[in-house]
Amino acid sequence: MNGVVWGARHATAVGCEGERIAVVGSDDDVRDAKRVIDAHGGTIIPAFNDAHVHFLMGSRSLGELDLFGVAAQDEIEGRITAYARERDSSWIVGRGWFYSAFPGGMPSVELLDRLIPDRPAYLESFDAHTGWANSKALTIAGVAEREVLKEAAMYVVTKHIPKRTTEEDLDALRAGMRMAASRGIASVQEAGDGWDQLRLWDALRADGELTLRVRLAFDMTPNLDEAQWRQRLDAYEEVARARARDEWITTGIVKAFADGVVESMTASLLDPYAGESENRGAPLWPGDQLLRHAHIASERGWQVQVHAIGDAAIRQALDAFEGCDRTRRHRVEHIENPAPEDVPRFATLGVIASMQPQHSAPELIDVWRRNLGMERAARGWPWAKILAAGGRLAFGTDWPVVPEDPFASLTEAEKTLSRDDAIAAWTSGAAYAEHAESFKGTLREGMLADIAVLDRDMKKVEATAAGGRLVYEA
Repeated sequence: MNGVVWGARHATAVGCEGERIAVVGSDDDVRDAKRVIDAHGGTIIPAFNDAHVHFLMGSRSLGELDLFGVAAQDEIEGRITAYARERDSSWIVGRGWFYSAFPGGMPSVELLDRLIPDRPAYLESFDAHTGWANSKALTIAGVAEREVLKEAAMYVVTKHIPKRTTEEDLDALRAGMRMAASRGIASVQEAGDGWDQLRLWDALRADGELTLRVRLAFDMTPNLDEAQWRQRLDAYEEVARARARDEWITTGIVKAFADGVVESMTASLLDPYAGESENRGAPLWPGDQLLRHAHIASERGWQVQVHAIGDAAIRQALDAFEGCDRTRRHRVEHIENPAPEDVPRFATLGVIASMQPQHSAPELIDVWRRNLGMERAARGWPWAKILAAGGRLAFGTDWPVVPEDPFASLTEAEKTLSRDDAIAAWTSGAAYAEHAESFKGTLREGMLADIAVLDRDMKKVEATAAGGRLVYEA
């Protein structure tokens, strides 16, 4: 009560019964409720829904070395040394380093050997597409070359890192859920590896610990032929049928990677990288294989989301959705640098533009801009143009690539969008992107009572409710 209800003119309060919203109206309508949260003139909005996140990975990273935001190499060296000195673990693991912190845009194995000489170490870049391992880790993995690892080569090392126990992963998810609640987030859409996470989320629900709704994407990979892909979908569909009416742990979507990232020159481009004569990156799906796999999934009722960052990969993803059923609401993720002629195709094809505005923050794009060249870089992250052309937006963070912070996302998005449009992409747009707009993403009677109360400046979360239950209060 005593607030401004976003999207409901003149309403000042939202009342709940059980897990649903019972009333959107005046303070008098909720004054007799068993518990009343005073918004103190702040804004009441649907809880944020992170449309693209790696929630388990991010939750695990909360207990690891964090290098995100460190701009200078000497400070990175200091953090690594201090962290390793304080821990007696068999491996040193962390993430978050910026390419721009190192001369030439990449660290060296020799540097990490000097900082951590006594045990294996593996530190992932902020975008999770480059792995910095020391010689001890590379030797354990049987890698002869002493260089940083890109894309699939990373897994050669990561599979040797000691596995977390189930209880350690559950503890990590508990910490992640607490943080998400403090940021006003009540739903997340896990962008891959969902098959392996089901048991963890089910365990949290069985113990009554869920404070967050999660949608799990299952993997679609190019190493399967069409017959194998159909068999994989058979297994996926057994799980999906069992969760058709579930409002806490859902699926129905498969995730593919079409390319890598601009910073390591693994994003797939139509023209060579700046300063390169031939290097355009490389598509991860040969020929029309992505199209065929996407059509098979779509025909069987699955939504498909495709990671595509470079203009060639974005075009490949959009081409893959040509002729697919528009009602599936297929998605392209990231969309950092599309060709101008592909921008209106999102509306034409009914494809969701799932984007992460924090990726465009000035402190993150120095190497990105340099690798593309200024002319190409100037057309980056066109969420406003996609929306103006009639496309649908869904916003998220891609945490742990960037912090799980909707407000930082809104700050970047509002450079070209109105605040209302940016919030809509984080709430109703994200719900639409997961086929959930009929029961969440807006504040009206009968919808799930997933609610965030923001302060007067809309810069801080005062309270978060998930299913009518208060899960955070400042």
